[in-house]
Amino acid sequence: MEQYSSTRYRVWIVFLLFSGTLINAFDRASLSISAPTLIKELGMTPAEMGMVLSSFFWPYLICNIFAGSWADKFGARRVMGWAAFIWSIFSALTGLAHDKIHLIIARIGVGAGESASFPVNAKVVNNSFPSKQRGIVTGVYTAGLRMGFAVCPLLMAFLLTHWGWRFAFIFTGLGSLLWVLLWFVSYKEKKTDKVTTSSPARKVPWGRLLRQRGMYGLLLAKFFQDYLLYFFVTWLPGYLILEHGFTTMQMGTYDSIMWLCGFASQPLIGMFSDYLIRRGYSVTAARKGCIVVMMLLLASSVIGVGFTKSFAICISLLIVAVACESAGTTMLWTICTELAPKKYAGRIAGVMNAAGATAGICAPLITGTILSVTGSFSGALIIAGCMVLLAACTVLFVIPKLQPMDLGEADDDDGVDEDTSMLTAGH
Repeated sequence: MEQYSSTRYRVWIVFLLFSGTLINAFDRASLSISAPTLIKELGMTPAEMGMVLSSFFWPYLICNIFAGSWADKFGARRVMGWAAFIWSIFSALTGLAHDKIHLIIARIGVGAGESASFPVNAKVVNNSFPSKQRGIVTGVYTAGLRMGFAVCPLLMAFLLTHWGWRFAFIFTGLGSLLWVLLWFVSYKEKKTDKVTTSSPARKVPWGRLLRQRGMYGLLLAKFFQDYLLYFFVTWLPGYLILEHGFTTMQMGTYDSIMWLCGFASQPLIGMFSDYLIRRGYSVTAARKGCIVVMMLLLASSVIGVGFTKSFAICISLLIVAVACESAGTTMLWTICTELAPKKYAGRIAGVMNAAGATAGICAPLITGTILSVTGSFSGALIIAGCMVLLAACTVLFVIPKLQPMDLGEADDDDGVDEDTSMLTAGH
């Protein structure tokens, strides 16, 4: 038990989650950066490339639901390790593709593997850290995604220029396997964090779960907020080039700067939220207050971008928007860990992330349609900003007091050995 509760080991867990999420982001974003090269070399049309890019989200959506359940049943160590192995291999196989079918198969594999990342991370945080530490821990590991988005354009551009796209995918995909080895060797899991074969089967009370205000509040908030995230991920580079005439190099530079600001905002908002709890604010006020403020700033920034033609104002508002969206993501995942009973933490996180994957399917399609009809991004930006306002309303009026949801069974309180009263306290 001392091993699992020691400060050194918990810091190592945070590092594993952060680095795994960073690699996850890199393997996720690498195809978007390489798309113009692949279109040219494989003789694809932009519509075909759009199909390839969207193929990531279908298995990601479906497998999220199962990944959390598998983590609860078989343990985080086994599920995350094998999922990372799958996404690494399929990312490397992208470098062997000769047509769009090969690319789609590779992206399906990457999407299926990466579906385990956030549900498993949420389960690990729920089981290994007390409530007063979850804000900073969630902020650090979610920052890995933004760091990956910031580093990927620069590193992939270097590899594409010097060694070509095939080597770039094979090198980065196989390189990810080093993390898989590190995870299996160093992450230790308590037997109480999973259902063993000798334990009675735990059936998920889906009917009761989906009637919980907290559950459908998480689903709605995740969909509304991730609509904007996937607008940024899929269309922000195109917006900068098509709407403001940026060169590819300018786009890459400013895109990286924005994601680096998002990377910095995530641990800061988590740290501040934890600080409020230590100062005597309730868990509900500290978590919900921070995310609502971030969402209001975010919505106003995104909508403002849709009405400006000024280069300086556009970049300034986008930097604020990406930073606030990233901070809001940290708080929403923290809220998830506060609402989830321990033995269902992975499943609840998986279902919530599936709602975000649904937004990943919708946002690029809706944005592309608006751009085709109007010839401008203004309408798409306004819709994205309104989505964030709906997310803020959901957090305020739908998500209830932050304490583990009552699913009719006593929850096992065996994952954290310090200040466990904080897990259920609303004061």
